[in-house]
Amino acid sequence: MAPRRSDRLLNATGLLTWLAAGVPELLRLASAPALLREPATLGLLTAFLLFGALYAHNTRRPGALPVPGFLAQTLCALALCALGHSGFEPALLGITAGMAPALGSPRRAGAWVAAQSAALLALLLLGLPPLRALVTAGLYTGLQLFAFGVASLAEREAKARAELAEANAALQAAQALLAGREREAERLRIARELHDSVGHHLTALSLNLEAAGHTVQGPGRDHVERAQGVTRQLLADVRGVVSALREPPPSALAPALRALVAEAPGLAVHLEVPESLALATPEAALSLFRCVQELLTNTLRHAAARNLWIDIQRGPGGLQVHARDDGRGAAAGRVLPGAGLRGMQERFRALGGGVEVRGEAGQGLEVRAWLPEGA
Repeated sequence: MAPRRSDRLLNATGLLTWLAAGVPELLRLASAPALLREPATLGLLTAFLLFGALYAHNTRRPGALPVPGFLAQTLCALALCALGHSGFEPALLGITAGMAPALGSPRRAGAWVAAQSAALLALLLLGLPPLRALVTAGLYTGLQLFAFGVASLAEREAKARAELAEANAALQAAQALLAGREREAERLRIARELHDSVGHHLTALSLNLEAAGHTVQGPGRDHVERAQGVTRQLLADVRGVVSALREPPPSALAPALRALVAEAPGLAVHLEVPESLALATPEAALSLFRCVQELLTNTLRHAAARNLWIDIQRGPGGLQVHARDDGRGAAAGRVLPGAGLRGMQERFRALGGGVEVRGEAGQGLEVRAWLPEGA
């Protein structure tokens, strides 16, 4: 999922806080380069640079935080609190507190903030009088709670936007299905009217002309026979039109699919679909539509991706659907399909096709689906 404006603002604020917390130490080292020979100074500088690198890595894409990387970042912040001299180093814990809601569980995130606040208090008590340590720890704990609250609100806003996108996709799907059913109902109504009204009268006319042909003699008989031939042709035409109306037309899906993926918040969807793509049965059209809908929903909800590529093509072997995203993929290369992916697989298998899902950690998710020729 592409970074939202709120994400970019929070990330920029974190970088500025990191730089500001390190400026006093950097100025101290610039005025006394000999300090670089001391192990404590080297440790401080290493922790400072490593914190920045880990922060940039952990915030490069929204979504669940990798716990090992986040733990290393928190430990770097605590190391700076222990080794620093400016007193501004605990502000870095405000950064980690602002990142904690991305751990996924509110309880886990709250426990993380509480644990690092307790660790900060312990470090301060080692070097400061108890009262001053408590006041300083309280000040920075308040800062952490503020950052945690702002980030939690941003996280809830992101989830609400994703849920709204899912609801919008479902609404568009329902509208497309309803429009198709209304068109089909109108076709059937017209077919019944032609068959029951025009067809009935033409049949009656044909029978009367046939009876007239047996009674009329002379030049009038030729006119009756020609009229009877025209009537039979008209009746055959009406029957052909009725049969054509009763046959469901191939479903044109390209416009509906483009409308479905047009407004995915924070996600760039690259859809390749032939404008003339049509499927022979309503079941196949519905399965393809639901497939694209589930790909979109799954990516918005779970992938933390910036881009989603969907390529739909009809080849010699049937219909092929290839989708991939640039999200976080699957841990240990194992994809555990949820209800949506399982439903997609069941739909395609019922039509003689199939769905395959693959994913590697950090390399996104890839889905290949196919329907046989004639679908």
